[in-house]
Amino acid sequence: MEAIKGAQLVTQSDLRPGDHIFTCRLKGNINHFNHGIYVGNGMIIHFIPVTRPDVQDDTEQDIIGVYGKVVKSCINSFGNQIYLYRYGVSWREALLNPGTCCPYKSKHLHEAVETANLLLNTGFGGYDPISNNSEHFATFCRTGIKYSLQPIFEKFGDKVPELPVEELGKIAAGTNVSVAVM
Repeated sequence: MEAIKGAQLVTQSDLRPGDHIFTCRLKGNINHFNHGIYVGNGMIIHFIPVTRPDVQDDTEQDIIGVYGKVVKSCINSFGNQIYLYRYGVSWREALLNPGTCCPYKSKHLHEAVETANLLLNTGFGGYDPISNNSEHFATFCRTGIKYSLQPIFEKFGDKVPELPVEELGKIAAGTNVSVAVM
């Protein structure tokens, strides 16, 4: 896989507890990012979709069958290429590099570890690729605000520049995903 535009490839020795990291997997022709918080000792806490075992029908599974689970796992099982997520970038840079950076300022790294460990015990709600995904989880740990532009591009594609600027924060937080594009 080639390098991701706007992203810094890192090794485990580069990481500090509290760093927001991500990996990229190709799903069809689309890059899919998986995000988490590095908590030290080769471990990461991240948010994953889990299929409900009590739902058998594939169509029903797509509608109600996925819930989220916050898990702690070895960084080696997270992905082959690990990238460092950036904070405090401009909205323009965030729009140009979705899934790799955020315009919000980050909390201290130790606070991100505390939040990730708390959510490991309490959960982060139901998994939804548009309004509550792994990037929402990791940015919440680092900023206290859920943020992900990935679903905006998946949902609106090349119409993103037409979205009202004042709504981007709400959309990125997963709280306003029904915006109409003219």
